[in-house]
Amino acid sequence: MKLNILHTNDLHGHLENWPIIREYLKLQQAYFTQKHEPFLLVDIGDALDTVHPMVEASQGMVMVDLFNEAAYDVVTIGNNEGLNFTNNQLDYLYSHAEFEVTLANLLDSRTYDYPRWASPLIYREIEGHRIAFIGLTAPYATYTLNQYDLVDPFDALEQQLRNIQRSNQAVDLIIVLSHLGLKDDRLLAQKFPQLDLIIGGHTHHVLHEGEEVHHSTLAAAGKYGHYVGHIELELLPNNRQAMWEKSKRRWKIECRVTSIEQLRDLTEIPISDSFEAQGRQFLQKQPIAHLPHYMTAGQTQGTHSFIQLALDAICDSTNTSIGVLSSGLFLSDLPAGLVTENDLHEALPHSMHLLVMTFSGEHLLELIDELLSQEDDLRYRLISGMGFRGKIFGEFVLKGLTYQEESRQWYAGEEAIDKRQTYRVAAVDHYWFLPFFPTIASYGSPQLLFPEFLRHVVGDYIRKKYPLTDTRKD
Repeated sequence: MKLNILHTNDLHGHLENWPIIREYLKLQQAYFTQKHEPFLLVDIGDALDTVHPMVEASQGMVMVDLFNEAAYDVVTIGNNEGLNFTNNQLDYLYSHAEFEVTLANLLDSRTYDYPRWASPLIYREIEGHRIAFIGLTAPYATYTLNQYDLVDPFDALEQQLRNIQRSNQAVDLIIVLSHLGLKDDRLLAQKFPQLDLIIGGHTHHVLHEGEEVHHSTLAAAGKYGHYVGHIELELLPNNRQAMWEKSKRRWKIECRVTSIEQLRDLTEIPISDSFEAQGRQFLQKQPIAHLPHYMTAGQTQGTHSFIQLALDAICDSTNTSIGVLSSGLFLSDLPAGLVTENDLHEALPHSMHLLVMTFSGEHLLELIDELLSQEDDLRYRLISGMGFRGKIFGEFVLKGLTYQEESRQWYAGEEAIDKRQTYRVAAVDHYWFLPFFPTIASYGSPQLLFPEFLRHVVGDYIRKKYPLTDTRKD
């Protein structure tokens, strides 16, 4: 038997490449059908990313619809789906899916069972051969804040392999859809010789011709739809021994990836994002507030400062008097007058949650020194990942903290910081995840607040402060 698997991963809502990818998938599927060769289409997670306005406007449904149209068979989730959408949101989204979701290392903390929208183990029967799919996602500790219990992915995989072994039916092919990253994929292959194929993602790596590790083949197709992967599997003759007896390979597996430039030449479709314009239109139709004056992203002080407005918002939301944000978060201004969801999304596209830290005065002073001592280095530093969707880090702006030159002391409000007192500080989770500020993890008792992003918190604040019914003029 010969089986074809087409695979994508880490699309992150990059829909500018989707029309090309969709046409290529359609051509390939027609070709396989003509040759009477079975085929499957899978995705390895992080397809949903609300940095794209259409994903934001549809709350992820656009990706489910596109996957349905493309006839995906099996997917797993990445941390973007699992951490940036609630369990209930994913339940709603995947209730509309015509594909199956496999996920073995997350449990619903409310039921102590697998989420309703996923199965730890999925079987597919193809030409008399039984194929098992097992999905694994990156085990971020913050999943517990989103109503999940985390299972170690290696333990979860071992449990599903035992379930396969205990089943009454033989399995001819075991495939792991792994959103764990290349390092862990290699470790999986070393530890579990039963695995035939590990299709990976999360670390955005490209394996142009696959990679052989122990008895397993690894495959991966980069990020953002820059590549589409194609795996050809052929069952070797007279080699259908039990999967636990892997002295030699049962399958001939060949992997390759095709770049979006090659696909563009093949399909003759240009790279363009009509979905972005649609998403912007939807968000533009959702008014939030009526500002009495514009808020400037590049202005760090004064009544027209966007960052000061956001500091007021995060402190109001967390009931704190001290806040910290960096100017690189703010990508555009807010206009005077009517402000819409689109304005906020353009300005703050980041998938970041609020962070509340609790410090003694002594450690708060250490944090301030840590922030300001790195300010020159970070101001123009290029930053990517961990929820950040801008370019440079920018400079820190502090609310509720001032330095008095005369006394050479830092003040919280009207009082000098007392090393023995306790202080609560609001910020965004990005600072905790970066390696630059170890004081946060060491002394700050960091607490993340789910499920709202920074832009949602700012939106709620200006909705209350500058309601649409307000008729004040500039």
